[in-house]
Amino acid sequence: MRLQQEPEATATDPAAPVRTTRRRADTRRRLIAAAYEVFAERGIADTPVEAICERAGFTRGAFYSNFDSKEALFLALDEEQTERRLRRLTAIVEKVVHRNAIRDEAALREAIAEVASLFMEPIDDPQWYLLTSEFHVHVLRQPGLRAQVAAVQDRLCAAFGQALVAALDRFGLTLTVPARDAVIAMTGVYEAVLRHAALEGRQPARDDPFLTQLLPQLLSALVSRPDEAPSPG
Repeated sequence: MRLQQEPEATATDPAAPVRTTRRRADTRRRLIAAAYEVFAERGIADTPVEAICERAGFTRGAFYSNFDSKEALFLALDEEQTERRLRRLTAIVEKVVHRNAIRDEAALREAIAEVASLFMEPIDDPQWYLLTSEFHVHVLRQPGLRAQVAAVQDRLCAAFGQALVAALDRFGLTLTVPARDAVIAMTGVYEAVLRHAALEGRQPARDDPFLTQLLPQLLSALVSRPDEAPSPG
């Protein structure tokens, strides 16, 4: 495979900046896609930058003109995965809202269960959980990376919090705790299911009681209807 060097713009060509921007975006997409494949095959720690470049068909120069490090590339991959999840969540919530109406307590519980199940990423790709777990352990051993990764995680948590609040609002429900706390609590349950499945060497099940029962119950305890009176104290 012939490795590509990212092209540079020429000052005499007015269209060059546009083409370069598009090429750079394409280079980033290809590097991110290649990284996901190689990380899944070899693990993050055992994947050299050269392996990612070879899979994507680019030189090291192209890599370092887009990312400062392998960690920066993984963070870009993490944000891309999160954006995909948010887009999917928004689209599915729209469909659920149109076919549900809260007329009684049973319907309310059903709506909460719908939101809880939709909020979590479908478990078709447990490999992603393994990769994020490995990356977080790596970061904990690298003090210089902790603040950067924490800032990214805060942004992602805020994005999911906004999506959760918006989804509940469509059902006339509000959180009784900060959105960030709700996201952390729900994500903790979800990740526990993935962790147990990984330790037992099995594929996580969609009908796991923690996802179908505990998660909706947890969210139900964290929401209220606007017409509910505040609890004493």
